[in-house]
Amino acid sequence: MKTKLIFILAILSILQCKAQFSEAYYKSGRENASHQKHKEAIADFTKAIELNPKYAEAYCARGISKDILFKYGEAIADYTKAIALKPYDTAAYSNRGLSNIKTHDYQGAIEDFTTVIKLIPDFADAYYNRAEAKIYIKDFQGAIVDYTTFLKYKPDAVDVYINRGSAKGNVGDRNGSIEDFDKAIRIDPKNADTYYKIGLAKNALQNFKGALSSYSSAIQIQPNDADFYFNRAIALQNLSDHKAAIADYTKGLEIHPDIADVYYNRGTAKGQLRDYTGAVVDFSKAIEINPDYVEAYFYRGASKNKLKDYTGAISDYNKVIELNPKSPETYVQRGLVKMNTGDKEGGCADLTNAGELGFAKAYDIRKKVCK
Repeated sequence: MKTKLIFILAILSILQCKAQFSEAYYKSGRENASHQKHKEAIADFTKAIELNPKYAEAYCARGISKDILFKYGEAIADYTKAIALKPYDTAAYSNRGLSNIKTHDYQGAIEDFTTVIKLIPDFADAYYNRAEAKIYIKDFQGAIVDYTTFLKYKPDAVDVYINRGSAKGNVGDRNGSIEDFDKAIRIDPKNADTYYKIGLAKNALQNFKGALSSYSSAIQIQPNDADFYFNRAIALQNLSDHKAAIADYTKGLEIHPDIADVYYNRGTAKGQLRDYTGAVVDFSKAIEINPDYVEAYFYRGASKNKLKDYTGAISDYNKVIELNPKSPETYVQRGLVKMNTGDKEGGCADLTNAGELGFAKAYDIRKKVCK
């Protein structure tokens, strides 16, 4: 009897030692994680789990370190194990939801945040995170509801007004969008990004003067953001102020010089001012950055045509057709340029192709020039 009791006490002592060592490794892992030593932390948490396979907190902590090291799949597996051991662990659900977003499992993320909300209905961050996941699946209305709930708990959250404003814009509520952005500005009047997003919303409402004012406010606060200049330039183009638009595109390109779309846009503005040589230069730069930029080839061809560089224009239209064989407008333009070079047969054939592709006016043009 005494021998049996000693044996039981020995087992209990071993288990107690294991628990103590497991706890020590867990604490060491937390310490390493707090100093951004996540590889060492993972090793510590793994030791803790080996000594205590039911250590839910260690699984969750290891998942966090793995997530930080971009090992999202492994992190999700650890959070799932923690949840299996402690089904009401809201931290594990929250962290798994965030990792699910990073692996593009947005529905899985929404389910995790929904579980958190069921367990803790006043957990504001869960509503915010679920809203973010809903944005990815374009459930903008659902995101608006969640952002609104979050704001009941944290009414001064500038970023959430911005995000809700953007979501309202995506469901066509442009005025509601601007109201949210205005609220954000009242809370943080020095936030350039808020003015920028207001500009985008006003632009979508075709309130180009209002958009121009908002972009200008953003630039005044933060004068080194290329996107602010690029978008103000677009507003200026919509107001037919092409000269000012070119100046803004140029300023933006000084900050961020490798964006094909901006060279393309500046090229179109130059074309509006009949600076066809400058337009060709910009379209060429856009093509240099993006060799498959169909629109840039098309408008470079149009600019070359204006400069009477018919061979160059035909070459560009050939490239457009190579990249997009079903572009009737391009066949029309190439056909007309061929006519200018004396290739009436080739021109008429292009106009026929345009008509066959559904551009009915091509037949009317053909009747006039292909007699």
